[in-house]
Amino acid sequence: MQSSIFQDLKSFILSGNMVTKLIMVNLGFSILLFLMNALIGNSGFAHSVTKYFLVSENYIWDLTHPWVILTHLFVSNNLMDLIWNMLILYWFGSILGDMVGDDKVLPVYILGGVFGALLYIFVLNIIGIAGFGFITGCNTAVLSLIVASAVLVPNYNIRLLIFGNVELKIVVIIYVLLQLVYAYTSYNNVFYALLGGVLFGWLYIYSFSKVWRLDLKFNNFLKAVSFKRSNLNKNLSVKYKSKGVFYNKKIEKSKKEFDKKLDDILKKIKEKGYESLTESEKEFLFLASKNK
Repeated sequence: MQSSIFQDLKSFILSGNMVTKLIMVNLGFSILLFLMNALIGNSGFAHSVTKYFLVSENYIWDLTHPWVILTHLFVSNNLMDLIWNMLILYWFGSILGDMVGDDKVLPVYILGGVFGALLYIFVLNIIGIAGFGFITGCNTAVLSLIVASAVLVPNYNIRLLIFGNVELKIVVIIYVLLQLVYAYTSYNNVFYALLGGVLFGWLYIYSFSKVWRLDLKFNNFLKAVSFKRSNLNKNLSVKYKSKGVFYNKKIEKSKKEFDKKLDDILKKIKEKGYESLTESEKEFLFLASKNK
């Protein structure tokens, strides 16, 4: 029975979209940190063990603990902060994934959080106020994702319990300002990381209309590291093994045409908004997001 539960959980994670996987990783990592702290006698959510997974103002710490640049992205300040971050990640990550494809969510989450951390370290050391403080990165990564979704589809309507339908850009502007103002007025140095997350969220969508697509570069890097090919190429290569050269060229040409059409639609959204798309373009974008 126990093995069946783990098998079901594994299947759920693997079959879920990127938002689901990010939420599961955050929850799993938070539980692991809690148990590790509890084992050494710390009952709080974040204590002595947790700092070994966090980015510090002290760049020496970051250089001697290089893994923290990634691990801090899956740590929240406390239990309530974790729950809120996961809700925000689900809401806005789903909007971004539905609009431009599931594979666009992970790059903005990871790169947005990393960019914020690097800006945080750089600014504090340049202006000479760096101490030995630590920051979590889930807030920054989620904030970057929020901004990216608003820049992509600013006029997208979301329904709020009290206010009814409200444009996405209004909600995001208010939320981002509250986050930044609170951090700044609290003299919390995480302000610089949050600011970096906001800037990257905008830059990410801006790159859609440029040659240097950040999402493509990130996903290509992951493919190079994991030595994996896309399911489409792998399946067709096996099926048409005897005519590999011919079909590989055909696949490559088809993929280029698909990518070009998708890029043109994303550029149109960036310049004129989602509402400017024709019905056929909206249908193509919808199908592309499900197939990614």
